[in-house]
Amino acid sequence: MQSYLELVHQRIEDRSANVLQNIEKFDDVQLRFTVRIFADCLDEETRKRLLGNYSEYLTQSEIREFVKGFIPAYTEYALVELVDKKRDGERFDPPWLTQEEYQEMSVREKWPRIVGNLNEVAPLQLCRELAKTGLLLRPYMLSDPGFNEGALEFALYFDLRDRLGGLSEEELRSVAASVAPLVDRAVSAVAGEECEETLRRIRLLVATAAGLSIDPQEMIGPLMERYPREGPPGWKVRELGKTLETMSLRDLRLTAFVHLDLLTAEETREIVSPFVSRWPSFFEIPTRYLRELILAIVERIPDRALTFFFERYSGGRMTMTPGVSFFVWKLMPEEEKIERLREDNARMDQAMMARHLARYLMSGTPEELVDPGRQIALLTDNGFPVNHGSILKSLGGEAGDARLRKLYDEVTLLSLRMMSAPENERHELYREIRLRIAEAAGISPNTMRGGS
Repeated sequence: MQSYLELVHQRIEDRSANVLQNIEKFDDVQLRFTVRIFADCLDEETRKRLLGNYSEYLTQSEIREFVKGFIPAYTEYALVELVDKKRDGERFDPPWLTQEEYQEMSVREKWPRIVGNLNEVAPLQLCRELAKTGLLLRPYMLSDPGFNEGALEFALYFDLRDRLGGLSEEELRSVAASVAPLVDRAVSAVAGEECEETLRRIRLLVATAAGLSIDPQEMIGPLMERYPREGPPGWKVRELGKTLETMSLRDLRLTAFVHLDLLTAEETREIVSPFVSRWPSFFEIPTRYLRELILAIVERIPDRALTFFFERYSGGRMTMTPGVSFFVWKLMPEEEKIERLREDNARMDQAMMARHLARYLMSGTPEELVDPGRQIALLTDNGFPVNHGSILKSLGGEAGDARLRKLYDEVTLLSLRMMSAPENERHELYREIRLRIAEAAGISPNTMRGGS
């Protein structure tokens, strides 16, 4: 019979071989998640050495090449750590726990070990474990060993971990000593309500230690959002340029439509007209010049994206003006948020506001408004220009945009409050927003996509 050491040694080697064998099949998200999982099991010195200049803003092919070298190096590190921690036998308390074992244990299993040997837990590991408790949103997460890896899907985990890294060892141990009895109480809770309340207290305790004043549950962002959230200067243009080289003519045209949708009428005249005027129609622009057109738009407006008109309500990503950092937005009073949103609205023209409102009408749920694939698909849906035109005709046009701006301001306030409401109330609030747009524009609810 193989010993524990032999079994784990073989599993680590088999896992490495499996990842390398399938690495060409991994997409961008799978590649970045692979790095996150293993980097979460490295000590600080080794993280710096093995990660080097790695960034989640590298291209997919660049990340794939990095992973090909990173996995063997990580595997060697993990095997050395395993032998070192188990050289005196199979012991499963700090300091004899490997970093992979921390990652594999459920919260209820490892926290009694942590608090029982608090001085033996490395500060970086305490930061990781505390950050993960700050993401305990539901009772089942206490017993789920997959929770540790699941937490890595959220940029908020890394925010909490890095903020906690600014505390001294004594402060970290003090926070951990306060969290441990609450974890025990949550595990022992009989009623679901009691457990939920205890988890909320844990999250608030961790948030306070990290210098935040609200429940982390309110700051959860999208899955596998790049971290850090802000990319290096020029990364979008560089990344897009490489992607465009691989696109077919059909995909280039669709990509151009996506970027044209981000422009005001004046910007379209300034940026697009010089390209389009050289050919009888848009559909006769050659491949090379379509690429140049798309890059010219991105270089002019690098901080816009198709879904920002709605994402701004939950994360501060503005459509026309500089965005607000995720944490600043979450902590900002509603009055200040409204002021920033209205400044953003003031930079939009009739066509842009009407496009956004038409997207509401053509999207059945708030989730569809932040789904890039769904929003791109609308560009080839006949209903989208029809609704867009109806809104412009009813509320804007030559008579001026006062009525359109008034409706857009109303939708802005309603959307902000919808995204601040409990999740189970949002779909009904969203339905009311869509009906309000349809009513103001004189559009029958029966023609709306995704239900009335």
